[in-house]
Amino acid sequence: MKTLPSVGFGPTHGYLYIHAAPRAVLKNLEWGMAEVLQMPISLKWEPQPLLSGSYRSEVSWNGLQGTGSRLVSTLKGWHYITFELFESSSQGSDGSLFMFSPELGLFRGTVGPTGDLVINENQIQKILSENQSPVLALEEIENLLGKKWDELLDPYRHLSIGGEDMDARLSV
Repeated sequence: MKTLPSVGFGPTHGYLYIHAAPRAVLKNLEWGMAEVLQMPISLKWEPQPLLSGSYRSEVSWNGLQGTGSRLVSTLKGWHYITFELFESSSQGSDGSLFMFSPELGLFRGTVGPTGDLVINENQIQKILSENQSPVLALEEIENLLGKKWDELLDPYRHLSIGGEDMDARLSV
């Protein structure tokens, strides 16, 4: 009998943007990421100008499908960091976008092969059946798209790291 690996099937890749983390946990974050990725991690940390006393960094990664979820599980345990992680779709599977902040918690969205967030038919049917008001239906759709997280993270995204405009790199 053939068994599948415990994490995902097939290779994928992604990006992790740590927008804000206190200095005291930077090494712990690297150790946690190294454990998931099974390789040493040493990030270049820069001061976060939008949140005094915080630092920011980014890393691209490769791994099996599901590695992004494992990274997020490791990072969200540190409740006072703000980050987002993108796992690319590959080999017929959808990708994922995770956004986390202490204020809002965790958002997870499904990402299609073109890089767009995907809302499936069942989610739309549920919204329409449960919400008689168009205003409430719109709020639910915005929740599925992570609008609150987007609004919170947007100022961080517009900052440059290492002299490169981050807006150009968030496109999938």
